[in-house]
Amino acid sequence: MAFSRDRLGEPVRTFDGRLGARRTWAWLSLLVLASLALVPVAIVYLHDRVWWAGVPALLLSMAYAGAVGWIAGRDRPRLRNRVVHLHTGGIRVAGPGEAAYTWDELVSVTVSGVRGRSDGPTRWCFTIVGSDGSVLRLGPELPDVRTLGVAVAEKVTARLVPRHLAAVKAGEAVRMAPFTVDLDGVEKDGERLPWRAVGDVAIDNGLVTVHACAGRTDLMTVSAEMPDALAFTVLCHQVRELAGDS
Repeated sequence: MAFSRDRLGEPVRTFDGRLGARRTWAWLSLLVLASLALVPVAIVYLHDRVWWAGVPALLLSMAYAGAVGWIAGRDRPRLRNRVVHLHTGGIRVAGPGEAAYTWDELVSVTVSGVRGRSDGPTRWCFTIVGSDGSVLRLGPELPDVRTLGVAVAEKVTARLVPRHLAAVKAGEAVRMAPFTVDLDGVEKDGERLPWRAVGDVAIDNGLVTVHACAGRTDLMTVSAEMPDALAFTVLCHQVRELAGDS
């Protein structure tokens, strides 16, 4: 812990994936036992042609077995889940893939959110790339992973944007795939919008969208396929203000 505090600062919050895994394994164990317990009951009653008891027992056993498969496929429980510690100066991962990163050692964050049903919860996943090329994925196995991922994305954004803004001010074009940003506007796949034609740049409903003024076509991409989407939106707002002042 002394090593972590020297590099990462004071602890802020812990995201313990083991708690959710324990609950999932408990449910799976109970459902498996219930399903197996009903099999001999169903066999006995069906053999004796007591249909009113045998058929429901068989159907209930099958339902429990189906629930086991559904939960296992949805949650993909692991024998060992990770624990991620958020610090003032970085993050530390305990368990499988153990590692520690300061904020300066993180270079990119990609955010994806998948909603299974229209009224269901969004399952968030954050793919983080370190300066050494290592990749860390934080998913729904961690409780409140969105809070953790947003905290990391904000720290990475705070370090990326000043560098990109300095490059734009120097007259360079900054590539943030699939977009290119410069002092004159923003471009994607050969389609270009000058800053005076840009109404807003936002992330919404899983899309990164450069909203164009009336008469022009929006530029957009899927946020899950674009690293540092948050940094891109912040950079666009700052460059647009810069272009408007010049």
